[in-house]
Amino acid sequence: MPVAKIWVLAESFEGKALSSTLEMLTKARELGSTVEAFTWGADTDAVAGELGAHGATKVFTTGDLGGALPGVPVAAAIAAQAEADGAPDALLVAQSYDGRDVAGRLSAKLDTPVLTNAVGLSAEGDKLVSEHAVFGGTTMVKAEFVGASPQIFLIRPKSFAAEPSGGAAPEVATVAVPDAGATNAAKIIERHVEERTGPKLDEAAVVVSGGRGLG
Repeated sequence: MPVAKIWVLAESFEGKALSSTLEMLTKARELGSTVEAFTWGADTDAVAGELGAHGATKVFTTGDLGGALPGVPVAAAIAAQAEADGAPDALLVAQSYDGRDVAGRLSAKLDTPVLTNAVGLSAEGDKLVSEHAVFGGTTMVKAEFVGASPQIFLIRPKSFAAEPSGGAAPEVATVAVPDAGATNAAKIIERHVEERTGPKLDEAAVVVSGGRGLG
């Protein structure tokens, strides 16, 4: 395998890993010799077994964030862990609200770019190559990093199939969250629940279709 270690940003909700997380873990174990997950929240013990069953051999967790949005503390914790123990070759992140927030802040901390909206990921020689749909999905283009690790990929949900590997329960390690000061003052808002459960269109004041409001 061309990639030694891949980290997957593991999102969960109400004690269960999101499907996008399991999809990325499945792809990661196909591409890397070591797959580890990085997560947050008070439900890590509940989701660890599920992460292990899909390929994660170790789970890093910040623990409960006390209602804070994950972008600042999780990005800071990932950067600190990468500096202390060495960065992974790649980090796979779902293109979700939290995923985009973490990836953007981590990109700034590590001074490394992010390849976004990937719908495919493969190994070509000793490199990871991502696929991206452009021009309304009519054309597929490929991209790859030329700089140092970690290579951060934002993956569109439903790009891969989630398949358990039968792996054992992973080791769980709690990592410290560096003090981020006032930048960590934002709190979780309702949009995170809506993203996981889906919008209620029948309750919306305006439904947009084709770029026009339909009342």
